[in-house]
Amino acid sequence: MKLQTVVQHKEDIENPMEFLKKNYPDKFSLIENWSELKVNLRAEPIDEERKILVLEVPQEEFDKVASIFPSREDAMGAFLTTAREAGWEEVPERYVIYHAQFEGNKLIAGVKTESGVFKFDQTHLEQLIQTLMRYPRIVVYSSDVLTYIKDLYPEVDMRTYVVAREIARKVGRAPSLEDLGKIYGVDTETLEGKLELIDRLLTNPVKLPEGQVDLKPFYYPLEA
Repeated sequence: MKLQTVVQHKEDIENPMEFLKKNYPDKFSLIENWSELKVNLRAEPIDEERKILVLEVPQEEFDKVASIFPSREDAMGAFLTTAREAGWEEVPERYVIYHAQFEGNKLIAGVKTESGVFKFDQTHLEQLIQTLMRYPRIVVYSSDVLTYIKDLYPEVDMRTYVVAREIARKVGRAPSLEDLGKIYGVDTETLEGKLELIDRLLTNPVKLPEGQVDLKPFYYPLEA
């Protein structure tokens, strides 16, 4: 299991464990309360002001608390719940691309997964939600498309990486998906084309009308 959290610190962190214990006791409480587990903690820079702390726990370590929980899976679930309460999140190693558009009077939503592209009309949004919930990270171009599913999936913001928002943070304003489609040579008239383009925008550098830019990876903490 791999977890991560963001901390404020300019200099290199030579001893992440001592740094966490001294400066972020709430986050350190996870390690303290699960002292039976052997963990690896390392620091990675985000920018001049912040670092990401990455906490790795081999799955077999959870066998050490097998007498307390019915199974390794139950122990891992309890650990993850405790981690979230302490300000950690699981590093998302899988993602799903989501976009939606009106075709005539019908709202058509689509997702792109490792298995291909799947489309849902407005009468099957619950099936769409079930698909999205299977992935730790959802990727969209614009947050506008989240409004169609927020009533059914209120927590969606907490798991969604918004590409246009990341572009705007770097250059001030994000171009339209259609303008990016011209640069990338992708047909954005179709929902399938838009999903393909959004997926390509996860690979740095991202091409823009005025040049190109490197965006933070989708798997970074969303607040980073």
